[in-house]
Amino acid sequence: MFFDIDGTLIDDRTHQVPASVKPALEEASARGHRIVINTGRTLCNMDERLDALPIDGWIMGCGTRIVWEGETLQSMEHSPQETMKLRDVFLRLRIPTVYECDTAMYFDPAGPSHEAIEGFSRFALGRGIARDIREGDAEFRAVKMFCFPEKDEDIQHLERETAALGMPYTGIQRAPIGWEIVPAGYSKGQGIDMLREKLGLPFEACFAFGDSSNDLTMLRHVKHSIAMGNAEEAVKAVCSYVTARPGEDGIEKALRHFGLIGEKRRTDA
Repeated sequence: MFFDIDGTLIDDRTHQVPASVKPALEEASARGHRIVINTGRTLCNMDERLDALPIDGWIMGCGTRIVWEGETLQSMEHSPQETMKLRDVFLRLRIPTVYECDTAMYFDPAGPSHEAIEGFSRFALGRGIARDIREGDAEFRAVKMFCFPEKDEDIQHLERETAALGMPYTGIQRAPIGWEIVPAGYSKGQGIDMLREKLGLPFEACFAFGDSSNDLTMLRHVKHSIAMGNAEEAVKAVCSYVTARPGEDGIEKALRHFGLIGEKRRTDA
């Protein structure tokens, strides 16, 4: 079972893991089901709110890092020299950008400002993972980015210019908050395919739970796709089942619907 984090395991209203999630996943795990977090977050931004959950594997950064039972199966990042070349593209196109690396979230003092960048900065400072781009920083190794172009066509220019560098990236629109910029060929769905091949799992044995546009590849790479009740309409349209919102016990209800955990016991009044 593959779970997105934000808006799926973590409620989009309370920003907490609903109380029903932990016992539901523990029961699923006890029944032999394997649990994988499949997130756009990079390694630096893993969430302690998930620490109590029975997690077998991780697909991070939209497939750029894959970990199964403590073993790293895939890890993608560019060298600092390559990353500076990518930075030059964003600067030339004047696109406000956050660089989501494995060690920190990087912010560019030379880049254009944007209110969303300021929000990302406050978040990263609060978690102790904010860092300004500096020449010679050996840990400035690009994985993926979040950016906020003035025009959608700026993303097309970005895709062409990164491809010309031999480091192609592709944009995923995350309206209304901006664009997620992911290395071409990597996705949440590709991460699922790698784990399925390693574990010898058939397509029919896999379930995915998500809510946003960067979950679409994940939801299309499994037989059983579940949209949360708060999901974007485009996500609900491709899913085989729509459950309740996270805070309305959507995860638990979906697991019961598919028979992955038992029926809820009724208590007499």
